[in-house]
Amino acid sequence: MLTSLIDYDIQCNFVFLLTFYFLICEEGMRQLLILYFIFFTWFNTTAQNIDFEYNYAINLNKVDTDKIKVTLQFPASNDALLVYQFPSIIPGTYKVYDFGRFITDLKVYDAENNLITTERLDVNRWSIDNQKSKARKITYWVSDTWDSMLPSRVFEPAGTNIQKDKVFVLNNHGFFGYFEGKMEAHFSVKVSKPSNMFGATSLKPLKTSSLTDTYTVENYHRLVDNPIMYSEADTASVQIGSTNVFIGLYSPNKKLDAKTTAKSLKEVLKAQEKFLKGKLPTDHYTFLIYLSDKPSNSGANGALEHWNSSFYFLPEMNPKSLLPIIQEIASHEFFHIITPLSIHSDEIAEFDFMQPKMSQHLWLYEGVTEYFAGLALVQENVISESAYLEALHQKIITSTTLYDRNLPFTELSKDCLDKYSVEYSNVYQKGALIAFGLDLVLLENSNGKYCLRDLMLDLSQKYGVNVSFKDDQLFDIIEDVSKIPEAKEYLLKYVTTSTPLPLSKMFDKIGILYQEEKISRTTTFGNVGLSMNDKDQIIIDDVTELDEFGKKIGYQKGDVLLEFNKKEITAENIGTIINDFVNHPENFPKVRISIERNGKIIKLKSKAQINEQIEENVFEKEDNCTQDKQKLFDVWLSKSSQK
Repeated sequence: MLTSLIDYDIQCNFVFLLTFYFLICEEGMRQLLILYFIFFTWFNTTAQNIDFEYNYAINLNKVDTDKIKVTLQFPASNDALLVYQFPSIIPGTYKVYDFGRFITDLKVYDAENNLITTERLDVNRWSIDNQKSKARKITYWVSDTWDSMLPSRVFEPAGTNIQKDKVFVLNNHGFFGYFEGKMEAHFSVKVSKPSNMFGATSLKPLKTSSLTDTYTVENYHRLVDNPIMYSEADTASVQIGSTNVFIGLYSPNKKLDAKTTAKSLKEVLKAQEKFLKGKLPTDHYTFLIYLSDKPSNSGANGALEHWNSSFYFLPEMNPKSLLPIIQEIASHEFFHIITPLSIHSDEIAEFDFMQPKMSQHLWLYEGVTEYFAGLALVQENVISESAYLEALHQKIITSTTLYDRNLPFTELSKDCLDKYSVEYSNVYQKGALIAFGLDLVLLENSNGKYCLRDLMLDLSQKYGVNVSFKDDQLFDIIEDVSKIPEAKEYLLKYVTTSTPLPLSKMFDKIGILYQEEKISRTTTFGNVGLSMNDKDQIIIDDVTELDEFGKKIGYQKGDVLLEFNKKEITAENIGTIINDFVNHPENFPKVRISIERNGKIIKLKSKAQINEQIEENVFEKEDNCTQDKQKLFDVWLSKSSQK
């Protein structure tokens, strides 16, 4: 109260001096009115941000059938009408969940604890009559989303879990609302907890004891961005460069622990640190991992990214099977520290929790992140080259067969909540392939000296956590930063229009043959059974299922194979001879096989019986690609330390 009085005196003296000065100057009257208005507008706005604070309290010891009571206390406001609300959507989910539908029995009180009239405007908002009596407190009950039978089930990493005496998942947007127009005020959250529980989070408590934790954040965005998981402590930490990485894990049957998980994650994180040249844009990061021994209520498993943490909901199973899954997902989620943590448009920075305007650049936020997640691991030998190439192959198959390949990606992004919601998951498929194509464009036009990773690091340096770009200016920015005009041309053609990605041409540049359809010509060796005799000669020991070629050339049981088109047949080369013949019958228009039968040398003759079949999504490394293709392939998949 003393601070408010001092501020008010300063305000009055400042206005008095201004008034005196301008009154003695007749020409200054108009300027006085303007300055007076500007000052009071600034003062009222600043005072509102300073004076208003949310003080929340929640008690994890008091649970009523998967519900917890929340109490909010706040200073009196001069607004005639207050609107209290919960988000309809949160960043990273790309789906409307309407968290207000899990709130019941909301009541509002004045300073004397008298009820104040409220009206529920819709599923997420309540209006409060603040004219006659000033609202000072709100109470309500929060229901667990993980067990909810309501339609539009909430993806677990974005929801709330209330299990008395066991575990609590506090995704804060599900527990704590905000007043319309007062999102930027400070928030304080006091959590009363069982003495055996620890709150794992990226937030640092202002106060903590065995029974309570108190957290403070500067605004609602930061509150939503920091989930907390309360359970018996199972934690570990690893240092990756200058970044402290913390792991909090809950495993109901103790099948996995945080220390084992930390060792597994360290390999991934070290690879990412090298990939990013040691430039991780955060000094701390938290992995919150919840393992469930029950089926997912939403029907999905996975994770949700935040600025300095990520939350995982995965099935509890054998660590040997589970740890690679955690590695793969964590690799993607951790790379979000680049996009959108350090590179984001206004739509991300000024996210509207009620009526969001979506960015047109999901190819950047999810596609590049997904692409980097695999690329970093293969470059640092965490996964094999063949495994990574097969992962790209699967993305081609999925994106071209399950989704609309002609849909402009900017349109998919902007309308992913409604019109194109069924196309959203393509951001992890085609989005990653868009990033791959952009990487090749940058490498090609810089003689291998500048790649997509370098571009992302440069953009991160240019913008960072606190600066955003205009959505419609990104391609110009990329051209300006990279100094490679072809990058902008590529993005304009394949991201903003319906032109499908030139997948065959893209992969041909690095010596990989990709064809949507390929006519294959094959034949057979006759469908005979082969074995070796005592002289290590190849003999025919089974002719019971001879095919047309086998019958036409005239194999008999016991025949000893001597030559194939004048080439000696041995135990060492029989596999190569058959493979070449079967897969390249066009090279053998006539077949002559010399055999020994009953002590006599006989020459069997026939034409190859060629069969044609259509293969789909052929994806294979060329045996003898050009030097330029191999060079680009080597630069693309080279060790990050060599680039």
